[in-house]
Amino acid sequence: MNVATALNKKYLLYTGVMLYSLCVNNKVPLRIFLLHSDLEEQDIQYLKEALKEFDVKIIALKVDKAQFNERLPVNLLWSLEAYYRLLLLDILPEDVDRLLYLDVDTIVNKSLEELYTIDFAGKEMIVTEDQCGEEDLSRFVGKRQEMLGPLFEQGHKYFCSGILLMNIAEMRKKYNFKTYVQVIEAWEYQMEAPDQDILNYVHWQNIGYADPKKYDLMVYIAYARGYTYERVKQEVSIVHYAGGKKPWNANAYSFEIEQLWWDYARHLPYYIQLLEEYLHETLFNNTIQKFIFAVENQRDEVRVQLNESMELNKKLLGLLQMK
Repeated sequence: MNVATALNKKYLLYTGVMLYSLCVNNKVPLRIFLLHSDLEEQDIQYLKEALKEFDVKIIALKVDKAQFNERLPVNLLWSLEAYYRLLLLDILPEDVDRLLYLDVDTIVNKSLEELYTIDFAGKEMIVTEDQCGEEDLSRFVGKRQEMLGPLFEQGHKYFCSGILLMNIAEMRKKYNFKTYVQVIEAWEYQMEAPDQDILNYVHWQNIGYADPKKYDLMVYIAYARGYTYERVKQEVSIVHYAGGKKPWNANAYSFEIEQLWWDYARHLPYYIQLLEEYLHETLFNNTIQKFIFAVENQRDEVRVQLNESMELNKKLLGLLQMK
């Protein structure tokens, strides 16, 4: 099984958790490609040591950042490494004919054999429809609506770029990194979800869809829909901690489903380090405090509005009685 992910040094340990979850649930020979720009040999060895019990070969593919235009949009949610998957067709070994791309912020909770061995039937990729409201064209504005609008009108369903089963052999016939660069220029560098917008624009006519509830369950959406930890553990193959709220950070209110990430993390040799970092951030994080203050302020504002409404009702009642 060929698998790729993109990361920087900051995400090294979190990548290890994702890869451990992949290995422990897929007892097949694995070849894992790490797309990076700043990892050192000791970092690669760190991951190899953490996964030494499995039949896995880790191959680091170093990316030269200089080939990426400075105009490319990046932010807290979309780092430069998000674009690295656009290089896969150029830098993967020639013997790779299919590949599963996984974002670092995922957990593989079951065997992926059924997904990985699917018949492409000529399709370039098997993807999962995005569950973040991106299926609604009305949420798109400006350049994004201009570029993607005609696709939606023809029935396209916007997909997530965090989980991609790629038909490398077929895609190499038509595409390379320059293809994506030309499209980025056509967008005038105004992508809102950078690489995801580009992949949707390029491949929309030749993709197949897998069930997102099974292969790309967004945690905060699952939580809002009433999913429990036990249900996720029993039913979901790939759990996706998408967005700015990660289970290893203390910048959000914890969802029960975040426990699944820690279930896998606890098996790694640096589990205590992860716990210490989380605890330290929790002690100095005031997210919950801010939330409580906001609720208290909102409560006070509602109380004032309610009192004013009651006074007005009394006056209206008095006027009615006078009549």
